[in-house]
Amino acid sequence: MGTIAVTGSASGIGAATAERLRKDGHRVIGVDIRGADVTADLGTAAGRQAAVEGLTQACGGVLDGMVSAAGLGPYCEAEAVIRVNYFGAVAMLDDVVELLARGQAPSAVAISSIGGVFVDALVPGVVEACLANDEACAVRAIAGSDGNQAYINAKHALARMVRLRAQSWGERGIRLNAVAPGATETPMLDNLHAHEALGPAVKAMPIPLGRSAPAAELASSIAFLLGPDASYVHGAVLHVDGGADALVRPETL
Repeated sequence: MGTIAVTGSASGIGAATAERLRKDGHRVIGVDIRGADVTADLGTAAGRQAAVEGLTQACGGVLDGMVSAAGLGPYCEAEAVIRVNYFGAVAMLDDVVELLARGQAPSAVAISSIGGVFVDALVPGVVEACLANDEACAVRAIAGSDGNQAYINAKHALARMVRLRAQSWGERGIRLNAVAPGATETPMLDNLHAHEALGPAVKAMPIPLGRSAPAAELASSIAFLLGPDASYVHGAVLHVDGGADALVRPETL
């Protein structure tokens, strides 16, 4: 059993994942803006640095796993969504590479979204700026867009980031994958359903399995990707969405 850090550990998928990993016998270090072992605001450079410093101290310089699950919902302000959902998420992966490299069979999982497949909502320049690690440019490019557009762009960029790092992380012996959840029973989904503009579209989105998923089901997939049964899974984006991606993009692999 190892030491695994989970961002966004206070609620939603992050909380369910932390619970699952603890049940599996791992030591979990939670990171969140409140109610966690390490408290930090991942929407700021100073907060990200504080999170990494807190993690480094808490884990003694060695991590066996990392789950970057912290994120804001599509109903939040666009700039904040870009800062947290992409740049905060990536910082909590890239900035702990050395900790992971010292771990036992280390692996990491980023939480993307089914929203990332809706490429018609991509805003010119945003994903490119994200992948170039140019936060200021990404914030300028998303200006004037709403939180839903920012969410889609950030989650799309995050999935691509995982694939782009497959070579460099693999060379360090660290597996890196992403999970793209569909409708998951979390406070974020509750807020989406209650949103006047976004709620009807979210509720109407067809799901081949005909249901949403308890957060524990997402946690099971994340635990799989972190563990030895996924030892040859690397650079992958696993859609855990009840078949929604297959329905939206049946011709795309």
